[in-house]
Amino acid sequence: MEIREERPLNKKAIFAFLLASCIIAAFFAYLYIDLNRKLEAISVVSGIFGPSPRSPLEIYDEVKGSIVLIENSSQGICSGFIFDKNHILTVYNLIAGADEIRVVFNNKTKIKAKIQGFDEYSNLAVLEISENVTVIQPPLLLGESEDLHLEEKIHIVAKACGTNTLLISGEVNGLGLPLWLKEEFPLVDVIAFSTRVLSSEMLGAPLLNSRGEVIGMIVDLGNITTLGYAMSSKIMERVASSIIKYGEYEHLWLKGVSGVDMTPEIARTMNISFTAGFLVTDVDPNVLSELPAKEKLRAGDIIIQVNSEKVSGIYDIIAYLEENRGSSVKLTVIRDGEVSKEPITWPVDVFSPQSSD
Repeated sequence: MEIREERPLNKKAIFAFLLASCIIAAFFAYLYIDLNRKLEAISVVSGIFGPSPRSPLEIYDEVKGSIVLIENSSQGICSGFIFDKNHILTVYNLIAGADEIRVVFNNKTKIKAKIQGFDEYSNLAVLEISENVTVIQPPLLLGESEDLHLEEKIHIVAKACGTNTLLISGEVNGLGLPLWLKEEFPLVDVIAFSTRVLSSEMLGAPLLNSRGEVIGMIVDLGNITTLGYAMSSKIMERVASSIIKYGEYEHLWLKGVSGVDMTPEIARTMNISFTAGFLVTDVDPNVLSELPAKEKLRAGDIIIQVNSEKVSGIYDIIAYLEENRGSSVKLTVIRDGEVSKEPITWPVDVFSPQSSD
C-alpha cells in the first residue's frame, strides 16, 4: 500500500486568501453604503424611495385630534398642537398678557392651561396643562425640515371659525430665510409658503409634509393673504425643548459687539471695495478690557468670516451661532482695507437688546 506524506499548509497562501477576502468584503460593503447614501439623497428630493406620501384627507384624519384651539376669555384666537403629553405649542404674541387661557380639543373638551415659557424672537409659546387631566390625544410627529425643497407640497391643519378644523394645502416658496419678528434679532431657518387663504386663527398651526409630519409652525402672516412664514421644525424643537427644560431659550451673539450690514453705499463712504460683511460700529469697553491686546475688535472692522463660515451680514453670524453653540469663535476681519492675517478669538454670550443694533 502506497502511503502519501501530507504537506504542511502554506501559511503565506492562507494569509493571502484571507486578506483578499477582507478586501473583497470591504469593497462590497463600501458599494452597499454608497448606494444607500445615493438612494437616500434621491429620496430627499423626490420622495421615490421614502415612505409613501399620504393623501391630504388621510393626513387630516390622522392629525386633527392633536390640533387645538387656544381661547382667551371664551374667544378663539389661534391654533396650537400637542407637542408632548403635557405641553402644547402655539404663538406667543396672541396670548401675551391673557388673563386666562383655555385649550379646546377636537371633541370640544376645554382645559385650562398656563404659559410655561416663551421666546419672543421666534414667537413660540409653550403651554402647560394646568389641570389634573390626562391628554389622550397623541403628540404630532416631527419631521426633518432640512429635507424640504422648493415647490414641495405642504398641508396645514388648523382651527378656524371657532372650533372647526380646517385643512389647507400649499407649497414651499422659500427655505432658510431670516424673519425679523422683533426689530433687534431675527428668527433663523424660516420656511416661506403659499396657500389659497390664511387667517390669524391659523397662527400656531403645524406645517405638515406629505407624510403628515410637522416640519414647521406658522408664526407670522405676510402682507399678502396667501403668504405665510413658519419656523422650521429643527428650530422649533430646539426652542421648545429648552423652554420645557430650563424655562427659556438663549439666543447667542458676539459679546459686546454692535454693528450693521455692509452695503455698497457704506463701502463708498469708507472708500473700500468690500461691500459684504458685518461692519462693527461699537464694542463694549468692558469686554475689551477682558481680552488680550492683540485679540480685540474695534469700530471700523468688517467681519467677513466666523470660523470657517463666510459672512455677508448679521444673519450669517446669527445662523452660525444658532447651529454651533460655543463660548467663543474666531473672526476674520477686514481692517484698514486689508484682510487680517490672523483671526481674532472673540467671546460669545447670550443676546440682549443692548448687545447689537
